[in-house]
Amino acid sequence: MGYDKRNPIFSLRLGEYRHGKINKLAKLEKLPAIDLVRKIIDQWLSGNLIEKSNDDTATEHAKLKLLKLKAEIEYLQLKNNYMRNFGAPLSVSATRILKPQIKGNRYGIDFNELTKENQVANVSPYDEKNDRLQCTECGILFTWENIDSFCNQLEEFTLHMTNNHGRELNHLEKSALSEINFKGAST
Repeated sequence: MGYDKRNPIFSLRLGEYRHGKINKLAKLEKLPAIDLVRKIIDQWLSGNLIEKSNDDTATEHAKLKLLKLKAEIEYLQLKNNYMRNFGAPLSVSATRILKPQIKGNRYGIDFNELTKENQVANVSPYDEKNDRLQCTECGILFTWENIDSFCNQLEEFTLHMTNNHGRELNHLEKSALSEINFKGAST
């Protein structure tokens, strides 16, 4: 086995742009251009050089999945601790309040930064004990005497949120309205 077989020669042609870029990078690192190319190839072969991806959605998606898992683990720990301490499971309303709701933006997620609006959004507008609706922002009550006024009050509540507070119903409010059934007059 000769020298040429142990150390084969690879030759390739580079365009002017690539050649100029390699020369500039070699000057910055104070290496000959061929040593820089050899270094880049060695890094790539060892797996230390990874292709740059223009699509960062995969990494962002992985980060969000990790954050969601952490939040759900914390939620389950709270439920287990409550069961151990009080010998009974969490009530449905407490579960609804404690369940993690991941809210994020394009640049990062901060679970600790809760504004007044986010805290209000975690409270159900339905008062099950008195069988009535209450606006979580201004406290207006929506009560009913019969099935017709029940239907009217559900619609009034939706209109109240859009007209008076300038927003659509959030997920919790929508789910509360869909789960309410007429049981009789509210108190």
